[in-house]
Amino acid sequence: MYFFAAEMTRLRFSLVAVVALHAAPAQARITKGPWVQRVGTTSAVVRVEVDPPSAASLEVNAGADGGAARTMQDADVKALHAFALDALAPATRYTYSVHAGDASKLASFTTAPPDDTTTPFRFLVYGDNRTDDAAHAGVVRAMVASPADLLIHTGDFVENGGSLPQWQRFFEIEAPLLEARVLVSAVGNHELVDGSGVSYVKFFGPPNGERVAKPEHLNHTFRWGSTRFFLLNGLDHFKPASAERSWLEKVLSDADGEKGLTWRVVVVHHGPWSSGPHGGNPRLHERGVPALFKRHGVDLVLSGHDHVYERGLGAGLPFVVSGGGGAPLYKLRARIPESRKSETVHHFVEADVGPRVMQLTALRADGSRIERCALSKDAEGWFCGDLAATPPDGGAPALGEPEKAPAPGAAPSPRCSCRAAGDARGAGAAFPWALALVAYAVRRRRY
Repeated sequence: MYFFAAEMTRLRFSLVAVVALHAAPAQARITKGPWVQRVGTTSAVVRVEVDPPSAASLEVNAGADGGAARTMQDADVKALHAFALDALAPATRYTYSVHAGDASKLASFTTAPPDDTTTPFRFLVYGDNRTDDAAHAGVVRAMVASPADLLIHTGDFVENGGSLPQWQRFFEIEAPLLEARVLVSAVGNHELVDGSGVSYVKFFGPPNGERVAKPEHLNHTFRWGSTRFFLLNGLDHFKPASAERSWLEKVLSDADGEKGLTWRVVVVHHGPWSSGPHGGNPRLHERGVPALFKRHGVDLVLSGHDHVYERGLGAGLPFVVSGGGGAPLYKLRARIPESRKSETVHHFVEADVGPRVMQLTALRADGSRIERCALSKDAEGWFCGDLAATPPDGGAPALGEPEKAPAPGAAPSPRCSCRAAGDARGAGAAFPWALALVAYAVRRRRY
């Protein structure tokens, strides 16, 4: 009897093992993307994440140039795939599809225009999406309605750069943008909670874990037509004699003699100037970084970190703070002397680049305009008169007189009392600040 029971137990375990062995494998699904990185005139990197880890493939259709369609296979069983494309045509729209098992997704991107082109183009600026998914989604909806091939992000995608669920939510919300546009970014402090930005580098760094020199691990420069962008890790502060400082000085110097280059745009998460609670980045000033920008002809500095919109002119350098991509809004401090316009609101910025004029239009998440201003290669400062939209032929709009600095001690622009689309906080975003002040007063009385 004991022998019979033992045999039955052994048989039962054998049957379970056979069933498990022949069970159908889990169907792969595409969890992130696809999204496009490192786009140049003739190359691009397509990334996609799948679950469970599996092989993947990429099919690229012929572009408008009539080039041949192609298929790429990555047989490695892994979660994150990166497909490096080359031999593409400049300024060309490509559609492509990624496949993992039975799952597939269709997307597209446009390659960068030739360096010698003067054809106008548009890029969109936004940043600090973290924490409030509804507000983030509202900004994305507004951005989808603005045609542009290139997205420039000022950093802080998520609250905790080490949280994979937060990254998953970011990619889900951004999907309508990423399925047709190129996203390039500066790294934010929230991406660096682990000190090295492992997840950020995985999603936005060099493809397939390519080893690069440390400064280029979190710093990047690329050319798009007549414009060169410098995406910087502001937390490095570019201390003199450091590898980061040497890299920065080299790429700025290289751009000085770059053929056909008209515009130079720096993107750094914590920038040199802000009227928000974080204020400007003091280390950048201590180490003469703004003066370095000015010396090498930088035309515009874009940043985030403070969750506001602000435009100004510091040490002769035009700057824009765009940190209203979804994070809780910040109350503005007293306006710094360099500020020209500021508002606490969820928003993004359209930048229309022409041969001699760059026009910037700041838009709230509900589609209403904050302001429209322009920069000219022929004159310093901001031009913010009654500007019309950039003409269809790319010609320069009438600029009028340059903007004058406000009187000393002038108050910042009043805070928007409206509710941005998808923003559950609206004007009440200052409520946590009030609670913090009350708690502080209670502690003072108690101790």
